[in-house]
Amino acid sequence: MADDKTVFALISAIGSIRDRLRQDIDGLRHIHNRWRDSKGTSINLIAQLTALKSTLGNIQDWLEYAVNDLHPQLLSDLQVLTHSCDELVRHVNVLTRRFGQSDLGAVDFAAKLKYALASRTMRKILLHKSRQIRKEDAKNLRTLSQSSMWNGGCITGLTQLSSFIQWLRLIFRVKPSQNELDRNFSPTDEEYNQIEAINRSEAIDRALQREATNLRHETKLVLAGNVNSGKDLIMHQLKVLYAEGYYSNKERIKYRCQIYQVVYSLIHSITTLLQDTGVALPSELNHDFATLLNELEAGNEGITPDAVKAIDRIWSSPEFSKLYVRNFEIDFPQYAPYFAQEVSRIARQDYVPSEADIIRLNQSMRGIKELRFNWDELDVHLFNIKGYVPEHFRDRWFHQLEGATALIYAMDVSLYDKPNPGQPNESLLVSEFESFESWINQPGFADSSVILILNNFTRFIGKMAFSPLEKFFPDYTPSEVDPETSARQYILRHLKSVNRQGLSIYSFWVDLDSSDNRHLYSALKTTLAQIQQRVASDEAWNAGDSATNSERPSTNSMSKVLNSSRTRSLGKKKDRHDRMKAVGLV
Repeated sequence: MADDKTVFALISAIGSIRDRLRQDIDGLRHIHNRWRDSKGTSINLIAQLTALKSTLGNIQDWLEYAVNDLHPQLLSDLQVLTHSCDELVRHVNVLTRRFGQSDLGAVDFAAKLKYALASRTMRKILLHKSRQIRKEDAKNLRTLSQSSMWNGGCITGLTQLSSFIQWLRLIFRVKPSQNELDRNFSPTDEEYNQIEAINRSEAIDRALQREATNLRHETKLVLAGNVNSGKDLIMHQLKVLYAEGYYSNKERIKYRCQIYQVVYSLIHSITTLLQDTGVALPSELNHDFATLLNELEAGNEGITPDAVKAIDRIWSSPEFSKLYVRNFEIDFPQYAPYFAQEVSRIARQDYVPSEADIIRLNQSMRGIKELRFNWDELDVHLFNIKGYVPEHFRDRWFHQLEGATALIYAMDVSLYDKPNPGQPNESLLVSEFESFESWINQPGFADSSVILILNNFTRFIGKMAFSPLEKFFPDYTPSEVDPETSARQYILRHLKSVNRQGLSIYSFWVDLDSSDNRHLYSALKTTLAQIQQRVASDEAWNAGDSATNSERPSTNSMSKVLNSSRTRSLGKKKDRHDRMKAVGLV
């Protein structure tokens, strides 16, 4: 690295040359004002000396900021260049003094002749020194490039950086200050990069604001609820109808054994319910009951025709229908009515599971399942929260659910007469209410909407004749005119009362296992489109005048950067002066 003392001496020498050039330029201007030649010799000399003074000023400024980064060879070249400039300035100074006149009156012929000869001599000197300097520079640069590839790369990089800075100045149109103090300061490369980053950031912000008003931006949905609420069926049906399509025959055959297990689970639940209740059945149903018991003991791979007939007759009998509606102790498969109706098809020898059979299998596993699909004008990203997730795992993934368009919460309302395992005197629906309350009051859903899927509505209404709702919810008073509507209003009122964040709530009373639910999904899509339109309108309205102002790059940040540049430059000037004073140069 170069010696600091040598660098400061070089800076001082360049400053001295600039001062002498300033005096020579003033002298030439004084001579030009006294006598204007037709060829413009004095003007040309003044212009060349002014350009030389400006170039030396740039070199001086560069040296001030590159004291610790100078290569010794480059410093040696600058010393040679400075010596040549010093010789040139000395000759110019001598000629200027020789040509000077003490008399301020008219210039005689001898003075004019002296001026013409001196001008020619000065031009020759300038040309000679210019050629000499160019030769020395070319030789030194060639030697420097050959001796060090790294230094050659640095010189090329500095040249490109200078062009880039000039390009940035043209783009940002940085207007120089008019006072003398501001002319000595200009933004550094780092500050130009900061200005560029500020404008790029503002451009990104404007693009994001425009994207927020576009209806096709991602519709994030969070599907929550208990395992048997029907939410898994919703996800499977959406996956089949709008995402991945139907399974092939080869893939569907793999689910045959699982569906047989569901049917055997249904047979076990039927026999257990009949045994526990001890209800008296007609003689033909007693024979069917015995057939089902034998089917369980035999453990066949398939389902026998006798078992199919027994299931069909028992399930459709009035005696068993009353037991099934009133039952809250024996667990049946989640979609028991569906499989009871389809058992004759399932028992065939050439049976291939259908899409409806597969999506009604209980394939729930803990964790989060994701599904992406295009739903006409909506780009849907669906998260299905499956089962209980420990609290320490929630901290890892819950941030992905924040800002969702809607929280879809599925609930089986027919469980109102089933006791809570933890609280036998309390309805299981109370724990559903508590779970719903914990979800909708999460801070991450503060800007979301809520869609309630209230499942098993038909069974809920059918149970009310045998298990009154007021028996499990004493604060409920049924309407004598329309008890069905009053029960629905009570459930909704109870759910809305825990909505402390004031979210918009949409509700659908459905029976998910009755069909493919295309009518439900059509209404759901319309609701989501309305939510997206409302959100987009609110964002556009809140943007207001800020959207217009954001179209122009902010000048406040640029002004701060330039002001900081000026302050930092003053500090560097002072530090340089102190260091030069320390080494004895000033």
